[in-house]
Amino acid sequence: MDYQVKEADQSATIYLTGELDMSVGEQIGSLIRTVGERNQNISLDFRDVTFVDSAGIGSLFFTTKDLLALGKHVEIVNILEEILDILRVLGFTEALGVEIKALDR
Repeated sequence: MDYQVKEADQSATIYLTGELDMSVGEQIGSLIRTVGERNQNISLDFRDVTFVDSAGIGSLFFTTKDLLALGKHVEIVNILEEILDILRVLGFTEALGVEIKALDR
């Protein structure tokens, strides 16, 4: 998985590309945590995320939960409908109350 981070005025966007799976889940979780701790608003752009597995979602879940507990605003944007469906089935959206926006095609 590749990523790019843009930060300005206490806001950060993390652009993710590839597969969020067991092999990168911990690394991406650490990245999101580090960026999130120094910014108030964190946007995770999933436009180019093609696959997620339970380990990747677990890492994302716990990192997001920790940032929300610190009073940060977290959103996931441009997510493919198939991946959004997985997050919904697993209860991710309801458990965290994170704003999630599907990719407009």
